[in-house]
Amino acid sequence: MTATAPPSATAAPVDAKLDSICKRQTARFLDHLRASNQATPKLESDVRRVFGFIFRDVKSAMREHSPEAYHDKPANQ
Repeated sequence: MTATAPPSATAAPVDAKLDSICKRQTARFLDHLRASNQATPKLESDVRRVFGFIFRDVKSAMREHSPEAYHDKPANQ
């Protein structure tokens, strides 16, 4: 009997990359809002929520329409 990796193990590289992009782009936008004195605690919270929703939808669409992306192994460097 051979063991197979759970779906989360094969999805991890793609999800991790998308999570990283989400965090980076959220931070860039929040930095812009702060630098231009447009940021408020409520707006910052809303921005984080929206970016989270968007990237969850992207990950879901990728799983649904590009399942092969979740079976790729990260390149060895």
